[in-house]
Amino acid sequence: MDTTIVQSLFLLLTNNIFLIIYLFVAVEVYLCISIFLKLKRHEMILLDVSDNLLKGFPDSPDKDSLAHVHEKIQGAIQFITTKMQQDDGARVHFAKNAAKINERPFYNRHYAIETHASVMSTLVQIFPLLGILGTILAIAQTAFKSEAQIDTGALTQAFVLAMDTTILGIGFSILFMIIESTFQPKIERIIDESNEYRRILSQIHLS
Repeated sequence: MDTTIVQSLFLLLTNNIFLIIYLFVAVEVYLCISIFLKLKRHEMILLDVSDNLLKGFPDSPDKDSLAHVHEKIQGAIQFITTKMQQDDGARVHFAKNAAKINERPFYNRHYAIETHASVMSTLVQIFPLLGILGTILAIAQTAFKSEAQIDTGALTQAFVLAMDTTILGIGFSILFMIIESTFQPKIERIIDESNEYRRILSQIHLS
């Protein structure tokens, strides 16, 4: 391969390395916002499913405005499970209520959340690699100038590039790892609750 092509490629990457890093940051921020909104929407969907299944049961759990949405969902799941075990007649009533939500594949909608979370997790691992890429570009920048006399300014510029990209890569990686760690338990809880409702609906229709 022609060395001029390699030099042009390294020069292009060197001149745009910070833009590349910030583009990845923008994508990661978008994914974080998207996951947050999808989690909230899915929570509301599960809560609506809970309310629909509990219609017509006077002894259903009281609605507490101060209770967390997942406390309400878990309370509804526990009530439905217990009611179905103790009262066979309740299954018929649950079946009537479930007929209204059967066509809503609410338990499949968490697939989009899992997909976004997977991409976000992958990008978190890319940021340190971008920092390493900046270091390599800095080394290459000085190597391509080896035929000519390398002044102190060029070495300083290469060193600053290596340091800045490394700091940005590690910094953004740590930041988004923290954000990812806060999302992960919520995503797992949403999936567990969705699967629990799928199990309940399957029992209702099988009965």
